Amino acid sequence: MSSDNDKYLRPLVLDIGSNTFKMGWGGDDFPDIIAPSIYVDRTDYIFNSDVIDGLEEIFMSNEDDGYYYGNEALTYQNILKLHEFKKENNYNIFSKFFLYHYEKLKIPEDYRYLQPIILVSSFIMTDIDRNKYENIFFQEFKFPYILFINDDKAILSTLKKTDGIIINMGESKTYISSIYRGFTNIMARDIFPIAGKELTNFFLSIMLKGRGASKNIYLNYYLAKEIKEKMGICVMNPKAEREKIKEGLTKYNRMINLPDNSKFDINFERFQLVEPLFDPKLIHIDYISLPEAIAKVIKFWDRENWSDLLSDIIISGGNSLFPGIKERLTFELKKYFPEQLHSKIEIIAASGRENMSWIGASILYSQNKLQGWIKNPNLEEQPNLMNQE
Repeated sequence: MSSDNDKYLRPLVLDIGSNTFKMGWGGDDFPDIIAPSIYVDRTDYIFNSDVIDGLEEIFMSNEDDGYYYGNEALTYQNILKLHEFKKENNYNIFSKFFLYHYEKLKIPEDYRYLQPIILVSSFIMTDIDRNKYENIFFQEFKFPYILFINDDKAILSTLKKTDGIIINMGESKTYISSIYRGFTNIMARDIFPIAGKELTNFFLSIMLKGRGASKNIYLNYYLAKEIKEKMGICVMNPKAEREKIKEGLTKYNRMINLPDNSKFDINFERFQLVEPLFDPKLIHIDYISLPEAIAKVIKFWDRENWSDLLSDIIISGGNSLFPGIKERLTFELKKYFPEQLHSKIEIIAASGRENMSWIGASILYSQNKLQGWIKNPNLEEQPNLMNQE
């Protein structure tokens, strides 16, 4: 094999989120592939296919399987039903989804399936899940190695930190974990029950019950999700801001143009959609607020450690991108700690935080700090393809 192609022997870093799939080369600054974690079955129509003659012939071709994946699947969202393989725990589809995107890397034939796999995982990944991924990458594709790395350690590495409270705000779950002096505490972590999908559904609900109810508009989940991500904001006092809107404040006004050329305006909905994070009862979830959940995790550590942990509260994930959320969390957290600790509270909202888990795993590889590689037991001879064991 030519040394010019040694780059193809580097590990592939995978972050398999319920919203987004990220894949790229260990040591790089950014993933090569970012795609929605969705697929469509080309026979699973939103409406009765008999309505349009010849519809099946358009989609049923001589291709290898009957699915579209990622961004390609998204283009058919108004015709075919979108499915989320992570939510469905559909490992069979995941292997096809992975292969589809792996082929986009255009790896030379002699180097295919020789890369070690680094898989970013949350602390809730079970042994069953790990075994499923090992079966896919070892038995089906015959990759030589796999390593599972916790996303909290990966996130800390992007900021060159070893201590911190990590709030990874994804699409299906919000994970709160903590690391102090290199140690984790299984009691000092939480799975906050509100994530991106709950906020999207809440936004969709207030739109359809409110302004949307009086207008002939078509707004589905994925359109609502896109609007939420582009227009959502977090304010310090939503009740006061809503009163100002009633009195004529227009700074929150935005006009939304839908694909069917219909239009509608929004204002208070932009900040109201974020509020379930601070009051879960708005969506009928009996749970404490996100700031209180963070405070509870911190208080599982000894009191003398609180100051250090409060100074390194890191928010990450796509659901952490709302403008103003850093300031609101800082303000709300003060309610749960003595006044002398208020000045210590620091929310770190780094740019590019939606990709922090992937970037952190890539950094750890480049720094030779990864341990715990699992060898493929099905391969008799395995070349040492990593620069660390």
